Amino acid sequence: MDSYSKFLKDMADSKLSECIDDVISEYLSVGDPESCRDKLEKILMQGLNEQLEDVKGKSDSKFMLHPLNHHSLKAYTTLASAYKVCASDLLSVDSEIDTNQLKAFDMSRTSAAYSLLLAGATHHLFNSESSLIVSVANFWIGAGESLLFLSRSSGWGTCDNLGLIVPNHTSAIKLKWSKCSLVDRIRTCVANGQINSADFENVSNEFICCVSDITQKVWGFLISDCPFLRSCKDPINFSRLMSTKSSNRMDFEVCVDKSYKTEISYTHEPENSIYICEEPTSTDDVVACLLQLGLHCLAYGGLLGSICYGSQSHVVCHVQNVLDREKNIVLYSREES
Repeated sequence: MDSYSKFLKDMADSKLSECIDDVISEYLSVGDPESCRDKLEKILMQGLNEQLEDVKGKSDSKFMLHPLNHHSLKAYTTLASAYKVCASDLLSVDSEIDTNQLKAFDMSRTSAAYSLLLAGATHHLFNSESSLIVSVANFWIGAGESLLFLSRSSGWGTCDNLGLIVPNHTSAIKLKWSKCSLVDRIRTCVANGQINSADFENVSNEFICCVSDITQKVWGFLISDCPFLRSCKDPINFSRLMSTKSSNRMDFEVCVDKSYKTEISYTHEPENSIYICEEPTSTDDVVACLLQLGLHCLAYGGLLGSICYGSQSHVVCHVQNVLDREKNIVLYSREES
């Protein structure tokens, strides 16, 4: 990077940091989650629109945030919170109104999607920077809890009231433990209180394979109401993004053409264009996949937490209690059937 390009990059970094920090500060002080999410998603989708004043006059370059840039991660964190607050606010007004229930359900979907994107992006960075282990542990736990909460949302019942398809939760519950033994094996590692580096690498690789496969089946469902997330093809696998020559830096995408779009990370295709494969064939399958995905995220986050804090720490005990509760629900459902 020549000195002039570095100068522009530093200016853009400073400006974007200021913009994002201002939005977050306003959100924390005023408490307007709708305004916060609109402003942050505009920054993520449009980048730095205004021209940069520099020593040569004005720069025509447009700066788009890289999806793994620390500013992007900060935005994902805040957006997950803002959508969650929006859902809570809707239910606090009148939780008996079906339209409020349905809107809150949609907000919960988007919050879970941002939590998953945050965990996936941070995990990719963790692969080359082990000091991120505390952050990635918390983010996987947060994603898992969001997905499990969504799978048990009262919004599914509202869909039924409005004549939409509603899942058979008992049928979905039976599927979630039967297809993969990884969750139980992770819990065994946590219970043993130690795991060697080779086993940890194997478990981590298998975990990413599992969550990538499940995510492809439900990502379209999670992101359907969010234009920015619709432009994100895969919240777990960033290897293709990082292997391209045009995206070998985790700072900005820079271009002169105002109609520019980033073809690797974000596509900004029409709203009905969703990049997923092997979609579930029924709503029952969607719930089952959400449950499986949530359990995997929670268990792996607990494993990382045990490495950070110990197997008897509050964080790990909380994760184990949630997993125990989920498994008890499965056993109870089987007995009932």
